[in-house]
Amino acid sequence: MNPYLEIIRPGTSFLAGLGAIAGAAISGLPFSILYLYIFLTVFLISGAGMVINDYYDIEIDRINAPQRPLPSARMSRESAILYSLILFSSGILISTLLGIYCFLLALTNSILEFLYSRNFKKRFLVGNVLVSYFTASTFLFGALITFDFKIIWIVCLLAFLSNMGREIYKAIEDVRGDKKMKSDTLPIAAGVKSAREIAQGFIASAIVLSPLPYLSGLLGSLYLKIVSVSNVLFLYSFSQHPRKIKLITKLAMFIVLLACLLGLKFRY
Repeated sequence: MNPYLEIIRPGTSFLAGLGAIAGAAISGLPFSILYLYIFLTVFLISGAGMVINDYYDIEIDRINAPQRPLPSARMSRESAILYSLILFSSGILISTLLGIYCFLLALTNSILEFLYSRNFKKRFLVGNVLVSYFTASTFLFGALITFDFKIIWIVCLLAFLSNMGREIYKAIEDVRGDKKMKSDTLPIAAGVKSAREIAQGFIASAIVLSPLPYLSGLLGSLYLKIVSVSNVLFLYSFSQHPRKIKLITKLAMFIVLLACLLGLKFRY
């Protein structure tokens, strides 16, 4: 894969953009060119965050992921920092087409993405909380145009909880490189067994709360049927290796997106 495409983790960035589109649809935004602007803003800023993260993580990635573009020398660090600035700037510029509130959130998240990578990623739980906030804020970004948050706040909460579990699992997988770099992650501080239990607790909380949009009457029964599939996947992930858990939980979160969209469209 081309290193400039690989480094932005296109699958993850696409999912972030899709989350923003879901947030806009759930909040009642009529179909228009604004959906394209919403997707591009979030996709570009998410991609920029991936690049700046790899820029600061190059030494850890030499251990945990030597095949990535920077540790494998398929891209220089100078090219990476310039690329991230172009992506951040492009995303922020497009956000101006969506109004002042979308612009402010895009600018805030861009700054936080940089600070996360440089200062907060390996601090005890702080990095996990920030990444989970980024995930939840994609839905919020899409809703900022209509300011209709009656469903979005629940979706944001579910996204935050499930992603906290996913992030802790990722930290478990990276523990070898993080120990060598003296990072203060949860699995290092509390042990892998305790970290795994905490991750499962976050995901279990999301599963328990997942019926809320249906029980509150905001989404139809189709939402409940589809989200039950994601809940089964989340539960299945508990028995898997952290590397597989990343893929399983990403699929489960994508299914939650579909559940929200279809539950809204076919509400009855």
